[in-house]
This record gives sequence, structure tokens and C-alpha cells, in this order.
Amino acid sequence: MNSTSIVTLDIGGTTINAGRFQNGVIAESNVRSFAAHKNEASILAFIIFCIDSVKNDSTNAIAIGVPCILDIEQGVVFDAVNIPAWQNYPLKAALYAHYQCDIYINNDVNCFVAGEHAFGGAQPYQDVVGICLGTGFGSGYILNQQLYAGQNCSAGEVGGIRYLNGTIDDYCSGKFFTEHYQMTGAELAKLAAQNELKALEAFEQFGAHLAQAISTILFVLNPQVIVIGGSVAQSYHLFIEALWRSLANFPYKRVTNNLTIIKSDLENAALLGAAQLYLTSKS
Repeated sequence: MNSTSIVTLDIGGTTINAGRFQNGVIAESNVRSFAAHKNEASILAFIIFCIDSVKNDSTNAIAIGVPCILDIEQGVVFDAVNIPAWQNYPLKAALYAHYQCDIYINNDVNCFVAGEHAFGGAQPYQDVVGICLGTGFGSGYILNQQLYAGQNCSAGEVGGIRYLNGTIDDYCSGKFFTEHYQMTGAELAKLAAQNELKALEAFEQFGAHLAQAISTILFVLNPQVIVIGGSVAQSYHLFIEALWRSLANFPYKRVTNNLTIIKSDLENAALLGAAQLYLTSKS
């Protein structure tokens, strides 16, 4: 007989990663492209399809990370920038009506940092910032061993801060490469591997911009460690030196001297974190 399992979802602006958490690991997972511009009914139908792809008879709960702010208790999602239909949507109620089981929803980057803290490279630390660099810039906070989400689960929405001619999102996510270099970060990474100067310069500039975003976080939180994940983190080696060079200008040297920055090496961190947060909520 199978042990109890939890279906976990990481919903992004362009993909949905669905997995099944069982016996402390993600036993099965798959990533599918997500048409985030569709209406509420179409999006719900696709989410149900993703859940059913990994759900089994032992599943007794569903835990989801969403790319927006929300009411965690009620499971209502608000103001999803990359999912226009989700401005005030009762996702928990919609899924409960279909599955009649526990439904837990939190912010996607909160799930990421919880996964890193419980299972990944951030385990030794009590004050952790997780940063996801993908469609946008997101961050999540573990303070004194506990997730800090804020009153509206909006703690960490640093991407919306005004910066230069736009926001941190525009300069510290995949948008930077497409808007300023008319190529994706993955395409530029391939050119950088061939020592193409324009591509190397792109990541040099990205690292400098990311340092400014991290400086803002350091002024507020002063964490022990920052864990960087998301699709752009695959090019971590191309921007990390530029990031540290720019952080040399941070006025409080003790803060940066005692700071550790690492790349996430934990597969399915957000899925693991969603399950961890659900289990914590029940304890």
C-alpha cells in the first residue's frame, strides 16, 4: 500500500511544474508550458490536468506555489501580473470543489526558499533570502527559521521597485536580455560560452543590476545567505563575479563580508517547499 502523498505545483508565468511528494522526496514530476493569458475556466482546467498527471490513490492534499500575492488562509489570489485572469480569484475554493481534499496555496518564491531551507543549501542558516530569476524577479524570506510572508503574502515583491527607466523586474530577470539585447538569456549564455563579447557584456551588466536589487534587500534584512534560483540562475557563473564587484560599493562592509551567496542546486525546490509549508501548516 502506498504511503500518503501530496501533489505539489509550481505555477509560473510560462510553465507549470507538477510533482508528487511522497516519503520525503518528489517521486514524480513534469513541466508543461502554460498559456497564462487564458480565462479563469481554461486556466483551472489546465491546472486540474496537471494535478491529475501526478495524483494517485494515496494523495490526500494539494500544495501550490503561485506567482502573485494572496490570502493564504482563504486561498484567494490577487493581482497576478503574468496571469491577467487572476486579479481576485478563489483558487482554493475552485480546487476544493473538484477534489474535496486539503488545498494549500502560498507564493511561489516562498515555496522556493522554504524548500531550500528544509532540503537544500540553506539548511545550516536561520536567516535566508531566496531569489528567483525567471519571467520576473521574486524573493522570499526565512527569518529566525520561520517563513516571513507579510500580511498579504507580499513580502519579497522587490521586483516592483522603481529602478532606472523601469523596475527591478525589468533589469534583474529574463526581461533584461530580451528587452536590451533582443535575445533570451539562454541564447546569450551559449554565445558567452564561445567568448562572444556582446554576450559577456550582457551578463556583466546583469550582475551589476542584480547587485543593486540585492543591496536593497541587504539594507532591510541583512540575511546570512542568499540562494539564487530560477531559469536565469543557470547562467550564475556568467554574472556572479560582476555581482560581487558591484556589491563592493555597499556601504556596510561587515554586511557583505559576512554574506554568503549560493546558486540553488536543489531540483524541484519549490515543489519540496510547497509540501513543507503545507505540512508545517498542519502541525
